[in-house]
Amino acid sequence: MATSMKPRILIVDDEPNVHYSFQRALAEDFEIHSAFAGEDAIAIVEQQPVDAVLLDVRLVDADGLALLTRLRAERPDLPVVVMSAYASTDMVIRATALAARDFLPKPVDVPTLRRLLHEIVSRQSEPAVAPSPNAGVGQLLGHSPVMLELYKQIGRAAATDATVLVTGESGTGKELVARTIHEHSRRSSGPFVALNCAAIPAELLEAELFGHERGAFTGATAERTGKFALAHGGTLLLDEIGDMALPLQAKLLRVLQSREVTPLGANTPRAVDVRVIASTNADLEERVRRGAFRADLYYRLYVFRIEVPPLRTRGADILLLARTFLLREGERQGRTLIGFTPDAEAALLHHPWPGNVRELENTVARACLHAPGSLVGAEDLQLGPLMSVFPRATNNNDASSCELAFRQALQQFVAAAPQRLYDQVESRLIEIALEHAGGNQVRAARLLGISRNVLRNRMHKYNLGRRQPAHLVPGNLEPR
Repeated sequence: MATSMKPRILIVDDEPNVHYSFQRALAEDFEIHSAFAGEDAIAIVEQQPVDAVLLDVRLVDADGLALLTRLRAERPDLPVVVMSAYASTDMVIRATALAARDFLPKPVDVPTLRRLLHEIVSRQSEPAVAPSPNAGVGQLLGHSPVMLELYKQIGRAAATDATVLVTGESGTGKELVARTIHEHSRRSSGPFVALNCAAIPAELLEAELFGHERGAFTGATAERTGKFALAHGGTLLLDEIGDMALPLQAKLLRVLQSREVTPLGANTPRAVDVRVIASTNADLEERVRRGAFRADLYYRLYVFRIEVPPLRTRGADILLLARTFLLREGERQGRTLIGFTPDAEAALLHHPWPGNVRELENTVARACLHAPGSLVGAEDLQLGPLMSVFPRATNNNDASSCELAFRQALQQFVAAAPQRLYDQVESRLIEIALEHAGGNQVRAARLLGISRNVLRNRMHKYNLGRRQPAHLVPGNLEPR
């Protein structure tokens, strides 16, 4: 730290009024230095002791992120807080991946900034390794505070090679978060391989993960490369990790510890260089407590945790996403769709979105089919209390009875169901669907909007295959 009585803060911004405002707001606690251009900032850092930098990402003579890279090269231990009035998803993630200490949207809240600067100068800065970020950031959209924090978490995760656990409700975009971490990490030039652990029968999942030799088991007529080997040099996403069977959890733990896999039927382990990201919508801590998930594997995965926020907490992001989906759906249908009516926007903002972004996307796609003109109205959205939690059944009788039962039975839970009730609610939904489908698994899976394999795995998990589905009493679903 500098030897001055007050910590020295360098403001890098090309707007004089910003310097004036910060000087007035911070001068009591900090010694303020000003740079109006990128080269001036580099010169000050080279010649004077500076404890922290406030850097605007858009400068007349320089790209702020490029300047951040130069500052980190000059002083790897120098804390840099990036500011911008034009924050984008890619900008926040890249800045955080480049080891920016924080990202503040303009206009900057002065009390927040003051607290942050005091926190920074009160402890020694932690050096971080800056990877080479990619430009592409997929479809992550949003400017709400919770999304800004998510982008920062993604950037921090991308700057390391640690195992990441991505949690969040169904439909929030956990796979997209994992893919974005990969795209901004040093492994971005390597493969990104995703495996849904719930979509593959337990007896086949081991071969999918680790591969098998020819003749390893009945039906293994050829050698098969496992997902770990396919992801060598890149990232492997294990989606729905909470559904993995206990015996396979033990084998996965050994791979994470040894960085070696042994295909089925092989005698020699093979080294793999893979970054593992796991995701789940389940409460793994609760599953650890009841013995359904290994504690040692949980702690091995929980090196870096990212919680993806539910859509209902994202405010105006709902309209941003809805307009994006609307334009995309209009292109697909070859129609000119220009937006939503005020009533439709109000309905979008007030709906609880239990199915999150996935539900919103499906709702907009359906509304585009119903909208007669270029504007989508509230009536086109068809947002009932539980509308869109499940896809509409193709049979009219199914639609009238099954959807009504779902709405009446689950209305008290679906808007903000506690995580501990998730398994109970899911089990009851499967029972309801099987009952309305007359026990036909294909038809029940269609009602639930999942594949038959996923349904069979869920039935096995909840021991539903050996007993008849419980009779549904509308409006009377009690936690068991």
